[in-house]
Amino acid sequence: MNSDLTRFLKEDYGRGDITSELLFSTTLKTKAVILTRETGIIAGCELINELFQELGLVTEWYFQDGNHIKENDRIVSIEGSARHILASERTSLNILGHMSGIATNTKKAVDTVKKIHPFTNIAATRKTLPGLRQLEKYSVIIGGGLSHRYDLHDMIIVKDTHLKLGKNIDTIIKLIKEKTNSSQKIEIETTTIKDAIKAAQLGADIIMLDNMTVDDAKKTINAVKQMNLSRNIVFEISGGINFSNLKNYATTNANIISMGCLTHSSKSLDFSLKII
Repeated sequence: MNSDLTRFLKEDYGRGDITSELLFSTTLKTKAVILTRETGIIAGCELINELFQELGLVTEWYFQDGNHIKENDRIVSIEGSARHILASERTSLNILGHMSGIATNTKKAVDTVKKIHPFTNIAATRKTLPGLRQLEKYSVIIGGGLSHRYDLHDMIIVKDTHLKLGKNIDTIIKLIKEKTNSSQKIEIETTTIKDAIKAAQLGADIIMLDNMTVDDAKKTINAVKQMNLSRNIVFEISGGINFSNLKNYATTNANIISMGCLTHSSKSLDFSLKII
């Protein structure tokens, strides 16, 4: 079984389900269903099906990751050991709820920006719960968003913290280009129009507009585009983007809007397990 699933189940199961062990024999069989109490996008089906299979449970799924679900939909039927069904209940519901909540919010964000600017993409960030990044990034993808970089090795991003450690942007870009090949993209975090123009001049492939106002982001994108460079620069807006200001930032025509709130603040979708 997936090592994460083993860890999740062990966390909840502890040294055993004392109540079920006192009440039910190991031979008792039963049937159950998982229902949803809310409308949204489902994610996590494949993962928890692996959990059920490992416990010897037989399942029949009515939805798959990425499907739209509505209140009272029957998601999956489960049959097998009563002890195993009860032991996996909370773990499976927690996984489904957390992942589906992220997928649902991501789909909402994607739909919001696509209505305003069809070529703007929504991306996740690394603001994930430790140990859950793979699940949370996958949920964003299921909702129609981009994973962005999975870890620090995934992509070169020069942030203000790098600059504050004693090297100016010119020196940093020179060092990076000397030590990497030309196929590796370089993203530079900027907070002003001046910084963005300089980043473009130094050869940045992606310019992050960090914590800029909507007006400043628009001015910055227009200013860099007016430089008529021989390459296409990707513009990413990041920092403090949420559903209260997303529509406004979508009007900037940025290529990517990254939203940490998708993974750190999405409310879980509500599921329940019923014995039938």
